[in-house]
Amino acid sequence: MSAARANPVAVLFRRLSRVAGIVVIFAVVGPLTVATLVSVMVATLGAAVLQMFLALLELEALRTLVSVAIVLLAIATVLASFLPAVAAGLIFALAAVYAELNMIWMAWLAAAVAAAGFVGFGMFVVPAETSAVILPSVRSAPEALKLSALLAIVAVMPASLCWWLAKPLHRVILPA
Repeated sequence: MSAARANPVAVLFRRLSRVAGIVVIFAVVGPLTVATLVSVMVATLGAAVLQMFLALLELEALRTLVSVAIVLLAIATVLASFLPAVAAGLIFALAAVYAELNMIWMAWLAAAVAAAGFVGFGMFVVPAETSAVILPSVRSAPEALKLSALLAIVAVMPASLCWWLAKPLHRVILPA
């Protein structure tokens, strides 16, 4: 008699702990990676324009303000991408642990589905001004489709990194 048949509770606990580990990796690494990507894009694309304005208008005092603005943008990005990262981690973890679909394309698909789900959720739910929930305000289906596609493209790199870091958890083969 195999160990899995002898103690099904232990097998269930191992699978649930693997799922939880994968979700935690996605919840921590995903938002940090997205914030890094957004900060690097803003800094590289906006650096030339900022240098031009600072030189043209002689506003050296704005350098500190711009640095603080980039840090605040990174913090807001981490907060905004936390729930989609948890959703993507849960989708990927369930597919990897229970359906054994642990390829990188599954992580990309999970990230795309999570992004599209939150964009779709933002179409129907408008949080109050005092709410801490950050949802995109989308008014039409074509706009939601474009935003979902853009967020899915941005999510490829964080999903790839999360998939790579979670490899030890989703590659484990348990006896039947």
